[in-house]
Amino acid sequence: MSLERPPVSLALRVALALALALLSWQGGVDRYAQDRVEVQLERALVAFALARALNGVISVAQGTEVAVQPAGVGVKLSPGEILDPVNDLVEQFSTVMLLASVSLGIQRLFLAMSAWAPLTFVLVLFGLGWALSHELARRDREPGGWRKRLAPGVGFAFVLLVGLRFAVPLTAVASDAAYRLFLSPEYEQTSAELTLSRERLGTTVAGLKPAPPPPDQGLLDRAKGLVESARQAFDVSDRLQALQQAASTMARNVVRLIVVFLLETVLFPLAFLGVLVYGTKALMRRATAL
Repeated sequence: MSLERPPVSLALRVALALALALLSWQGGVDRYAQDRVEVQLERALVAFALARALNGVISVAQGTEVAVQPAGVGVKLSPGEILDPVNDLVEQFSTVMLLASVSLGIQRLFLAMSAWAPLTFVLVLFGLGWALSHELARRDREPGGWRKRLAPGVGFAFVLLVGLRFAVPLTAVASDAAYRLFLSPEYEQTSAELTLSRERLGTTVAGLKPAPPPPDQGLLDRAKGLVESARQAFDVSDRLQALQQAASTMARNVVRLIVVFLLETVLFPLAFLGVLVYGTKALMRRATAL
């Protein structure tokens, strides 16, 4: 035995339409979503600036040649070669951050478009039309009458307008909530480590340049110079090892930061938008049912 679902009353439909209209006119969701997108855009631009700063430090390191003379034998080293792989990764990171900034700029534009006043006005009209047309169709005793044919179309258009009006703000709010819940600690830690890596890299490269010897040297000074050059050779070896470790740490943190921004600006919005589209389709089927 199946129970028929009771029809939705006219008062409930009108109340729902007016509530959505009030929410749309009030604009609180739009302002909150706009603020969150601005914060996300600022965060992406800061990360882009950090990527460019890393690229600059690495470029300076790649142009540095260190000359050491252990036991009087001249050796030239190019520490920047160690940083070639991570430099390519940082350049790709810069591209990702630029694309993330563009994506957030597009979201900000879509937020302004969804808050367009004529769209809200049309939403109100179709909401009231949806409520009235379904009530008239429910009372129509003529099978296949024009009222019964009109009501599903009005309901479909109303739900579609609701989706167009609220999809972008709700997606922005949900994406920001997911970022703060899952990604914020990862971003803070990774950004801090990358900033520290940049400072250490600059210090390490600067320390690889030995001080120039004085122009006039006696026999004793030359002997001291040989001892000093040998010490510098061991010191350069330690610094090159530190440079290698810094490059490895930097590459790991760059990958982690790329993952954070891809999730925040691409995957999370697409996932939440997909959920909203699925929900909108379900509401369309419900709204077109008499």
